Amino acid sequence: MDLLAHLKSADSSGGGESSGFGSDMISNKISMEKPTLAFSGEERYLTPLWVSRKADELYDPSQDGFELRAGNIIHEKMKTVLKMLVFREQQVLVQFWSPRVVGKHRLLTTIDQPFGLGVVNEGLCSYRRDSESKCHVADKDHDEEDLSPPARVFRLGLPEWTSDVTNYLPKDFPQQECAIRCNLNGYLALPVFNLTTGSRVGVIELLTSSKHPSFAYEVQQFQRALKTQNLTCQQVSDGPVSDVINEGRRNELEKIFGILSIVCDYYRLPLGQTWVVSSLSTIASHEQVLRMSCNSFDSTCLGKVCMSTCGLPYYVKDLGLWPFLEACMERHLDKFCGLVGRAFLSRGSCFCKDVTKLSEEEYPLVHFARMHGITSSFAIHLHSVESNHDYVLEFFLPSHMKDIKHVLNLVQLLKQYFEAASRFELGDKSFIEVVGPLMDLWVNIQPDIMDTCSDAPDIARTNFVDVPDECSSTNLGRKCKRGSKNMVYVKATYGENSKGFWFSISSGLWKLKSKVAKRFKLKRQMICLKYWDEDNDLILFSSNDDLEFAKIASGDNKRINLICESLRHHVD
Repeated sequence: MDLLAHLKSADSSGGGESSGFGSDMISNKISMEKPTLAFSGEERYLTPLWVSRKADELYDPSQDGFELRAGNIIHEKMKTVLKMLVFREQQVLVQFWSPRVVGKHRLLTTIDQPFGLGVVNEGLCSYRRDSESKCHVADKDHDEEDLSPPARVFRLGLPEWTSDVTNYLPKDFPQQECAIRCNLNGYLALPVFNLTTGSRVGVIELLTSSKHPSFAYEVQQFQRALKTQNLTCQQVSDGPVSDVINEGRRNELEKIFGILSIVCDYYRLPLGQTWVVSSLSTIASHEQVLRMSCNSFDSTCLGKVCMSTCGLPYYVKDLGLWPFLEACMERHLDKFCGLVGRAFLSRGSCFCKDVTKLSEEEYPLVHFARMHGITSSFAIHLHSVESNHDYVLEFFLPSHMKDIKHVLNLVQLLKQYFEAASRFELGDKSFIEVVGPLMDLWVNIQPDIMDTCSDAPDIARTNFVDVPDECSSTNLGRKCKRGSKNMVYVKATYGENSKGFWFSISSGLWKLKSKVAKRFKLKRQMICLKYWDEDNDLILFSSNDDLEFAKIASGDNKRINLICESLRHHVD
């Protein structure tokens, strides 16, 4: 490239020996400093870097004294950073790419920039020599079809990574062939910023022989070391609120924390925490496609919409659950699974009496829940009208709160406090999805809450929940037994929309019409209900007896399928 020739020409005109970096790194021309820092704890078992000694400064007549001094400062800071790093393996190369003004262009180059090797061998040195033969135009308005990862990272200010460089197309990673030849597989590049000014100062690049499924550890290493030099890069799980700078959002999170603490104290809940959808803030190469990903730097998140609890309000009443809370912060959840995902997608709520009996697919944190004795969990959607942010609040219930009536009381308390806080909308309070093997779910539920109170939540189950053979409820202070024959699952269809809920047929047709009307936001007096009989004819519900007939016609003793029609249509 002509610009590279210009760069090296400028180097030679300055009388320096920086061109020697690209000739023989294992020779005496380029010496490496042996690690000297004393590491303690687990870090003493990991691999520190041999760091390059400083060569003569690159000179370019187009650069003024200030730029040269600034370059020297960054050079020394990055060299200090490299000396503080330790890695999980020896076959690692870390190098810094710096922008330099050459003529009318700003080039990104690694010539004369600090680099470190986990072990000094020909493979790593070969890739380093190849890197010095490259330079990339870093001008924002420069139109270049084939860009390398460092150039993209510097231009966009976003990290880029992959567990295997073969996930790239050759045009997206010009050094791919060299990396494969040098037995380098994992790749990570991070933009480096001045912590005070926020300006971009370069790109730090890591290549490893291992195909790490996650670079969380390495990113944390870089972040910790850079911070000591008043520099920064993106953090792992930087939290969905890392970009929060407005006071309004801070106040919003403070309100959520306050309510979490009040509710957990009132009901003696061991833990309450907040989840949101994690922002897409990294670029990952997967199956030869560059795609936006979340900030977990974990390959398990690729192609998914993730939810994170990092950096969001939580309240721990039982300090024994700190390890569980940390596990939640370190792990992202797929939006399409788990109780949190269900509550978010439905904009409602979800309850499980014993999450330890669920599979890892149904509850990704089940292993940690078993370790820490967590069983009952309840999640509910929360929307902020002011900021338009959506949250999910997750509560873990103590052993004395395993019945659904306690969950209903919890919902009412949340409703009370969030309405008082204003500008918040709690998830659909008329419907609680219940998942998992619940056994005695219907024991001791107030019928005035379950059947006759129009404002109380209804309860639905997923298709893998077993209905108990016998259950009981309290009626006006006295207990009465109701077998499961009384409870049926109603699937109501109005036009193209369908709603499902559990219903006690002893409540009668009038109550059923009220519930259906509420689901579709219709007036009870203006609807009629019909069901399909054994001959596949639509039959109008005209009396309570039809409830039994509809149950029999469905072929399932615990289900009723019905059609809701508007009387207004019939009149017209």
